[in-house]
Amino acid sequence: QPILGATIMRGLKDKGKWWSGGYILDPKKGKTYKCKIRVVENGEKLLVRGFIGFSLIGRTQTWLKAENPIEPEKIEKTEE
Repeated sequence: QPILGATIMRGLKDKGKWWSGGYILDPKKGKTYKCKIRVVENGEKLLVRGFIGFSLIGRTQTWLKAENPIEPEKIEKTEE
């Protein structure tokens, strides 16, 4: 399944500093994990924590805001 245009996070709810209660897809493994995210540095970075069970057992990545993001309506959908 193509990664570009795929939904990789879903179900997150605003819980104050963090958005949590959702799930994230690992596109390389095809597995879904629980996740929580937090916007930092005035929206320039996103802390993304994926985990199994409790958030203490997991991994956090820092995602950087894209300089030239792709507009969703310009993503070409392909069928396989």
